[in-house]
Amino acid sequence: MSLRPATPADAALLARFRVLMFQDMGAPLEDGTEAFWAAHFAGTVADGGYRAVIAEAGGEAVACAGLMVFPTVPTPGDPSGRRAHIQGVYTVPEQRGRGLASAVTRAALRLAQAEGIGSANLNASVMGASVYERMGFTPAKAPEYRLNLQEATL
Repeated sequence: MSLRPATPADAALLARFRVLMFQDMGAPLEDGTEAFWAAHFAGTVADGGYRAVIAEAGGEAVACAGLMVFPTVPTPGDPSGRRAHIQGVYTVPEQRGRGLASAVTRAALRLAQAEGIGSANLNASVMGASVYERMGFTPAKAPEYRLNLQEATL
């Protein structure tokens, strides 16, 4: 197994793995989502807004993890003013249980560490929670709330 950074040429792969991840979780997806995500990843990987690590075995991509960095209010414990967000962690079914999710996630976290970022978060699926807990992630204390601003009446 080898790890490598994603390039814009991997946009369709990142989109496909993301679709498969959501399908594994039973989440409904709109028609055209995979093509939409492929176009998104092509641009954001190219401009550095999204970085991903891809694991390959036998020349085939078998796992990935994405990294986005967001500004945040700095604290004395984390003066960087940035937070790493891990997302899109996926391993093909026939390769699961071999530590690939941990390997790609750790590699993405090392990218953030190298930039002096002091904290990271992620949203874990039921299937992935134990992987992240073994890595030292702890469940958030408060539930996450979301609002669709396109549909909200404010």
